[in-house]
Amino acid sequence: YNGTIPATYIESGLQWDFPNAWPPHIFFALEALANVPSNVSQSPIPLAPNGNSWNLVPTNQLGLTEEKLPLQLLNGNNTAPQGQDINALNGTVVNGGNATTEEGWVRTLRREIANRYMTSVYCSWYATGGSIPGLLPRLPNETLALTQSTDQNGHLFEKFSALDVDSAGRGGEYAVQAGFGWTNGVLLWLASEYKEVLVRPTCPEITAESTGSGGGGGSNMGVVSAKVGSVWASVLLAVFIGIGLMV
Repeated sequence: YNGTIPATYIESGLQWDFPNAWPPHIFFALEALANVPSNVSQSPIPLAPNGNSWNLVPTNQLGLTEEKLPLQLLNGNNTAPQGQDINALNGTVVNGGNATTEEGWVRTLRREIANRYMTSVYCSWYATGGSIPGLLPRLPNETLALTQSTDQNGHLFEKFSALDVDSAGRGGEYAVQAGFGWTNGVLLWLASEYKEVLVRPTCPEITAESTGSGGGGGSNMGVVSAKVGSVWASVLLAVFIGIGLMV
């Protein structure tokens, strides 16, 4: 998928199901990987049989078959072919940071997860009107109109989407919240713990197709938020300068 780790692969429209990805889960995953014993963490990630990462998952581990997996949406509400790893890139994944030699499977996953989280935070904030004076210009209003954000200053969402790096999560019992404590906390923690492996995110182009119904793409529909964009612009500025992402 294009985004970060989903809570489940079940499409129920409920809060904790696909495509929603939650910051606390990212923290748990990274801390769990950090505690894998070194004697089992040094080998590289195995190559996926037939180029399909699903083939690395033990039978019945997730309680569903590959045919039941949600498909990655593409522009125009098309879907990626089942079993195709569209994000594989030179020994890593798109927006997964830079691969290094002999980093082992644990370090590889930690680097990729950390960069994917940073990308989701940054790109969804930027797609909803975020800017940093003198360093990062605001997107033009014609573009922000596509995400219903012409009057917004950037949001840090409570949950993200596994399908898009520039949109909030969706569904659940209430409108998506922004401003949000655990998102901000994990961002600051990650910037401190993983600053050596983070690289500047690459956000997708925002188009009418990418923001179409069902296509994600940073839509601000139904967001409940205090307007704290200027505050978090300062925090993001400190984070990105501190880890060398803004030059």
